[in-house]
Amino acid sequence: MKFDVQVYVKKRTARLEYSVDLVLGNILGLSYMITDLPQDDIPLINYSDDRSVGGIYIQPDGILFETGIRRQDIWIAHMNGIPLFYQQPPEAGFHMDIFSFAFYMVTRYEEYLSPSRDDNGRFAAESSLAYKHNFLDIPVVDIWSHRLGVTLKLLYPGINIPEKKYDYLLTVDLDEPFAYRGKGVLRNLSGLFMDFIRGGKPGRRFRCMTGAMKDTYDTYDYINLTAEAYNSPILYFFTTGNRGRFDKNINPYSRCYKRLIRRLVRKYDIGIHTSYGSGNQPKLIAREIERLAGISRQEIKKVRKHYFLLTLPLTYQVIQELGIETDYTLGFVREVGFRAGIARPFRFYDLEKEEVSSLTLVPFQFMDVTYQKYKRYDPSDAIESISRLIQTTRDVGGLFVSIWHNTSLTDEDEWEGWRQVFEHTLMEQQFSSIKLSND
Repeated sequence: MKFDVQVYVKKRTARLEYSVDLVLGNILGLSYMITDLPQDDIPLINYSDDRSVGGIYIQPDGILFETGIRRQDIWIAHMNGIPLFYQQPPEAGFHMDIFSFAFYMVTRYEEYLSPSRDDNGRFAAESSLAYKHNFLDIPVVDIWSHRLGVTLKLLYPGINIPEKKYDYLLTVDLDEPFAYRGKGVLRNLSGLFMDFIRGGKPGRRFRCMTGAMKDTYDTYDYINLTAEAYNSPILYFFTTGNRGRFDKNINPYSRCYKRLIRRLVRKYDIGIHTSYGSGNQPKLIAREIERLAGISRQEIKKVRKHYFLLTLPLTYQVIQELGIETDYTLGFVREVGFRAGIARPFRFYDLEKEEVSSLTLVPFQFMDVTYQKYKRYDPSDAIESISRLIQTTRDVGGLFVSIWHNTSLTDEDEWEGWRQVFEHTLMEQQFSSIKLSND
């Protein structure tokens, strides 16, 4: 086999192999080999302390040849507006140790080091290097990997760098499948009473209870038809956990919910939206997966954690052991952007076990609630921000993933005007795909 590029090293490690595959294979789409005996006729990256070997010289920082976790000496610089660290000496052939840089960012190395957590035990965006240095909205790993591709092309004009491939995915979380349906007579009667007391909408509740009116949170036809109009795939995440303080779902075995799941699964991909109450407890998560599998009559291989309850590496170890193949939790609650500095799916590297996991992580760029509840954006501000995220993702050939809720697309009360944002998102992501194919 003729390789596109070779990487000269004196020592192979799991970390090194993972990072080289991420940068050269996953992002640049090149075939490569890692060797201590470089060949003369293959473009060369010299990743060693021996400058006499030739090729593009990158001096290793050292993190890829270590085990365990230690505090890193990170000093942020900028080049053409893009942040970097693990800078190189003047004689190097590239600006940074891209392999160490990519490893640090995508493994979420800093999250193992920081004891800082929010009230729900999550690593907060405000604690991240990207937030502190204002590059959370930049997929820095993709950008610097593509710049390495440009450097390879300059030194080796014959190398073929594949074109960037941009794509998009709409994901929908069903925290509360229905506002009134499936809640039972006692809960709805209690709710009806409270509507009168608190000045709610008792008439609407009564009409929904009797079937005279469509349930307020039943926005599924709107979601499906709009997505279809803009050629967007949909991935639905269903919750099947028990009710609790942070879990407002209905009984998964209620007739209306089972009917909804089976209707949507006929046409769309689905995953489990594990409950807050299940945490990282394998037995509880397994029970929820089993419930959804039984109702949908499908194997459940995809997950998103409710409230983004992600503890590294425990969460990923647990769900992998339960047969989950793909996780969609990687992002922040209060901020939009690129939590791992990357805009594409990638394999999870377990820093505790020092091995590449079989679990694929699919990061998302934004969630509707982040804009409306936490950032307090009005729809026009959200549209402007989303357009920038889509363009940035398209420019690096990434996967644009958005999170919406059926409850945020009612176009009523605090969500009035947000259907416009939803439709703009789907239109803009499709337009960007068409534009890229025409460039």
